[in-house]
Amino acid sequence: MNLYNSIPVAVILAASALTGCSYNTALSPPADSRMIHFSATVPAELEALPLHTIYRSDICRKELQNADWKTYTVPGYHRERYPLTMVTPGKAEADIPESGGGACNWRLSNIVFEVNLRNPAKIDPLISDSSGKEATFVFDNHAPGTFDGGYEKKAGDVNEELILFPLITESFIGGHEKSFWLIGKYETLTYKVKNTKNINLTVDYKSDMKTHRIGIKKKEEKAMATFIYPDGEQEKTRELFPEYKKLMKIYNERKNNSDH
Repeated sequence: MNLYNSIPVAVILAASALTGCSYNTALSPPADSRMIHFSATVPAELEALPLHTIYRSDICRKELQNADWKTYTVPGYHRERYPLTMVTPGKAEADIPESGGGACNWRLSNIVFEVNLRNPAKIDPLISDSSGKEATFVFDNHAPGTFDGGYEKKAGDVNEELILFPLITESFIGGHEKSFWLIGKYETLTYKVKNTKNINLTVDYKSDMKTHRIGIKKKEEKAMATFIYPDGEQEKTRELFPEYKKLMKIYNERKNNSDH
């Protein structure tokens, strides 16, 4: 993943409402706004949530204060959700206006796609918490809300396959708890797009490639959790998530063996 050369850092101690409060900050996409067509093909075990979008405005700005209590402004933002419409079984679509219009002249900043496991109890009735996977598509130079400092660059239409693996974690400290996670290529999937009119995602969920993480049972200095990989290998670890590359290696080896 490429890293930004520099990411502005500010200690935000206080925030006020959008400046220029006389403006109506509502979104009002013009009829001739260019649309971003978003489609996702998702397997039955998973569920695609409504798209989350952020629009930004240089007209309706937001006041912040730094560590020295000096006030400065940044572009204001507006959150909007767009439901995905099922067009065929497993395929959902939405059209997102690039221009949010209105008095603030809102412009699309990013789109966040999220997918979750539809029914965790089918895997294990003791699962009490389930975390999905997000993919963020950035249209400008503003970092999204969830960002690790790196992104993949895409130009033109985006056709991306997201290969996801299931992880079940089991913890014992403070009570017995099982949680479900979707493991992807990166912990944070962020794409910087340019001249993009269509985003097409295909989610490939490897449901038979479960990894288990068994947590420590006592707080001891050398205590470590254990990963149990889909091929049965056990590995002591202090990490929460298994390596994606290792999961892909196990998957490819299994696939090659089945082809012979």
